[in-house]
Amino acid sequence: MDPTTLFTYERHVDSRSLHGRTLLVTLGAFTDAGDAQELIDDHLLNTLSSRVVGRLDMDQVYDYAGRRPEVTLKLDRFTDYARPEILLHEVTAEDGETFFLLTGPEPSFQWERVATALRIVVEQLGVERTLLLQGFPAPVPHTRELPVTRFAGDPDSITVRRAMPGTFRLRAPFTALLTMRLADARHEVVGLTVHVPQYLHEMAYPDAAIALLGAVAEEQGPTLPLGALEAQAVPIREAVAAQIDAQPALQEMVAGLEKRYDRMITSGGADEVPTADAIAAEVEQYLASFGDDGGESPKDEGTAPDDGTPTDDGPAPAAD
Repeated sequence: MDPTTLFTYERHVDSRSLHGRTLLVTLGAFTDAGDAQELIDDHLLNTLSSRVVGRLDMDQVYDYAGRRPEVTLKLDRFTDYARPEILLHEVTAEDGETFFLLTGPEPSFQWERVATALRIVVEQLGVERTLLLQGFPAPVPHTRELPVTRFAGDPDSITVRRAMPGTFRLRAPFTALLTMRLADARHEVVGLTVHVPQYLHEMAYPDAAIALLGAVAEEQGPTLPLGALEAQAVPIREAVAAQIDAQPALQEMVAGLEKRYDRMITSGGADEVPTADAIAAEVEQYLASFGDDGGESPKDEGTAPDDGTPTDDGPAPAAD
């Protein structure tokens, strides 16, 4: 089970000529709130110059039966097989800086071997800093700046201090193990997690991707363009704001989230900061109160259209 055989460079690529100080990782996990990782991948690969320089052997690390790829049956033949891939891209920023982007689904098997293979790649490419990007559904209002909390193998690697408010025990994503193994080998690795409003996390929410890319620059990563994402975000913001303004129950919920957010983020220095469990419990109480009053909860107030924007009946997330 040699980890060096798990990752291969493309045939046309001379790995000795590849160099970049930053690696961005958007590998999937059990959640991608606001489609933040997908939006970032599409944005960077369609906005900046890039090429695929390497890939993992998916037949060894992916559970095809557990997460079946899609294929199109066109009359009497199959077409458009959506092959799962974990790809390493070389991307050139607008200022000419080269960095790397690792995209694809979370590996299902051989996590330790995958982590070792990626550590070797980091060392071969001379990567100085690895940044892991992901979204997380949280009890925050859409009317405030989305928080981006940080974690790291070595907390001294973090440039902007913004940690989670407490200690949590959770199901591990692969990126948690990757963080630990890169840190074990004395590589700088920082995780960036954007907190996406719970009531919007199942739809494509460009503001989540914008917040993450802003945090990339704060954490000594490349400065990345935001124009296309901003253009996508404007109609989403307007639609969400209009629909919440039209529904008093949703206004009440958002007002409660704003109050908690302001205490914790803006002026919470002199106040007791509520725990994440307490905030989540309060959100649940708000949602439950809507049903108790005979009204519908946001989740039941309409079906989102295919483009992921809220409907006229409420900011319900798009169905999976």
